Amino acid sequence: MKVVIIGSKSFDTLEYHLADSFRFLGHQVSIVDLTAVIPVKYSINYHAIKYFKIYDEHIFQKLAKKVIDIKADLVVGTYRFINPICIKAIKKEQPHTPIIQINPDALTTFEHQQIFASPYDYFFTKDPYILSFMKQKMGLNVKYLAEAFNPRVHLRPTVDRTELEQETNIDVLTFGHQYPYRSKIIKKLIDSGIRVTLFGKKDRRFSLPELDKYFRNEWILGERKAKLLFGSKIVFNNFHYAEIESVNCKFFEIAGIGAFQICDYRSSVHEYSKVDPAKFTFRGIDEAIDLIKFYLDKPMLRHEMAEVQYEHFLHHHTYDHRTKSILETVFADKNLSSGFDSPAMLSSV
Repeated sequence: MKVVIIGSKSFDTLEYHLADSFRFLGHQVSIVDLTAVIPVKYSINYHAIKYFKIYDEHIFQKLAKKVIDIKADLVVGTYRFINPICIKAIKKEQPHTPIIQINPDALTTFEHQQIFASPYDYFFTKDPYILSFMKQKMGLNVKYLAEAFNPRVHLRPTVDRTELEQETNIDVLTFGHQYPYRSKIIKKLIDSGIRVTLFGKKDRRFSLPELDKYFRNEWILGERKAKLLFGSKIVFNNFHYAEIESVNCKFFEIAGIGAFQICDYRSSVHEYSKVDPAKFTFRGIDEAIDLIKFYLDKPMLRHEMAEVQYEHFLHHHTYDHRTKSILETVFADKNLSSGFDSPAMLSSV
């Protein structure tokens, strides 16, 4: 089956992992991103699209032609700012090709609500709250799809964990964008005497100078990320405040790498986790500090819990599991056009 993904070609993105999974399952995949239309930096294209309506429509009309030329059996939209013109044009030319939208982010990322204005056949979301309002308020054909990790990218290191912890020498690691909310929480940890090491990017507008000396000034990816997470005693994972009932992709990556994490409590953690969430989730910063201090000097317990999670996530929460679920949902629906559920199509799934 031929699949085309409208989204970023960057490494370690949702699009990258979906493409890798589709290929692993035996399908042909193309990723069409903004540079396929105009080869300029993503940030330039993104801001031009956001503020100039004519440019926005022009770009996505041309991008639609790129997608149509591929003649795919499935079109997957992951950009949240795809102009509805694009989806309508593809649907007009290829009425029997299912077009789906996968949104892995929180509700603060809906841009100009292009997703809701577009005639996708399916919408996939990770947050039960978002699923509920999309289905109940707008009547959209929305399905639940949790995030995941890629076992071919987020690889657990094969070295001895205890030796790696000694080599890495990190008590608590946190990584990603340090926006003000996260920075405030990290400062609370540091003020309580916890030794924190920060990887990622400082907030461009409101960074806390007090955190500067704890930054490694490195955006971690791939093997490097796996080694650092696995070699840290604790990975501190606080979710964005707009994760209403969902968790972030880090939650799956950390567990899939085999690292030990302490994270925010969400009701959905019960669904994903083999370990009782009460043992590693917090509802307030004081509880987070207590958990960190409790586990720091208990390596055997940390390692045992991380191993249980690793095995569970490997068997239940990879992108391959999610991709299979997408295909089964889209192509097994008898209410769709007969072109979607032909014997030949289903056999490739």
